[in-house]
Amino acid sequence: MTLFERAEVFWAEHALLPAEARVLVAISGGVDSVVLAHLLRVRGQSMALAHANFQLRGAESDEDERFVRVLAEGWGLPLYVRRFDTRAFAEAEGVSIQVAARRLRYEWFEALCDEEGWERIATAHHLNDAVETALFHFARGTGLSGMAGIPFRSGRVVRPLLFATRADIEAYARECGLEWREDSSNADLHYTRNALRHRVLPVLEELFPQFIQQAGNTLRHLRAADANAQHLLRRLLKPGESEGVFAISISEVEALPAPADALFDLLQPYGFTPEQVRQMVSSRHSAGAEWHSESGFRVVVGRGEWLLAKGPAAQEVLRLHADDLMVRLPDGSRIFLMETPAGGPIPDDANTAVVDAGRVRFPLLLRHWRPGDAFQPLGMGGKSQKLQDFFTNQKLSVVEKERVWVLENGDGQILWVVGLRLAEPFRVTGDTVKCLKFTWLKP
Repeated sequence: MTLFERAEVFWAEHALLPAEARVLVAISGGVDSVVLAHLLRVRGQSMALAHANFQLRGAESDEDERFVRVLAEGWGLPLYVRRFDTRAFAEAEGVSIQVAARRLRYEWFEALCDEEGWERIATAHHLNDAVETALFHFARGTGLSGMAGIPFRSGRVVRPLLFATRADIEAYARECGLEWREDSSNADLHYTRNALRHRVLPVLEELFPQFIQQAGNTLRHLRAADANAQHLLRRLLKPGESEGVFAISISEVEALPAPADALFDLLQPYGFTPEQVRQMVSSRHSAGAEWHSESGFRVVVGRGEWLLAKGPAAQEVLRLHADDLMVRLPDGSRIFLMETPAGGPIPDDANTAVVDAGRVRFPLLLRHWRPGDAFQPLGMGGKSQKLQDFFTNQKLSVVEKERVWVLENGDGQILWVVGLRLAEPFRVTGDTVKCLKFTWLKP
């Protein structure tokens, strides 16, 4: 089979490139990206080229850009070019040049897709790259996902050449008479990836002549094993009682052969580190213990479970005035206000509160509960109770408590713990002349 025929089989097998998809091809000018663009052009794909000039190699970077411009013009393809001050960005963000370049180009590619309607971002990573990545991760320490190498697809990003070796790609380029640019930085052995490529892989290929192909088969098995493991592990991540909260049963994780590793596999996509997960396991019986990830997520120990949620609880305070008909909460829910005559039926619904309008003092405050808050729960004969104790009786988790909204009367009394309990002083009685109905509509 030709490289193009093998590509078509690979693309169909992994649903990477539908024939009708609009594809943005990342092109550096090197042989890999030129071959990828050529294969897609031969296929008749709707496509454009995108070239990032990181301005790291002086005139050589500018020559790469000129080469890509000529190539795009000759092939009649749309071209996007962006020049980045990569060194300044890396210094400002405190990251390596390699990390900075990766972030800059992928953020730009994603923005182009949003602005111009491209459906796929195709990069020219090939089988050698995947093997090098797996070795790199293995040397630094990794789990099953890291050992699987480079994924075929990540969101809109696809890697259509992961089936092909570097030798396959170069042979195709020569057969088709293609020209390309050589990146001199690929020979710099100060970069760990280059040292692996030029020092380690040649030795392995000398010892095992079919090393790249056999390693590719191993990566395929590892990807499959990782996909199966992730499918089974995701069953442990269950929706919590509150919107946007997920619960992981501590006992179910403890029953696994390697609980700490399983928990890390579940939480790594949310930005949690191995050390944080180790602490979660050792502190699994310390209710209220909390960890935050750099990705904006947090885990809190609840009753027999770890609770995963996005970010800290909001602290917004909203005002409700007498002429308001509806107020929208930051979580997307809404509260409707309506005057009703006295004597009507009282809805038996926790999300609806009917109160004596004569006791209400506007403006009302809608806020999250605070430590020290207390109210007189309906049905307790006017006895006061701290909200913390009320929540405990309601068996609310730490995260669920933080998401509770409180409706505070103009005189400072808590009128309604939204969705949970009305306050006794505001209940409708036989002396009530007019009622106010509050309805909480969840998103």
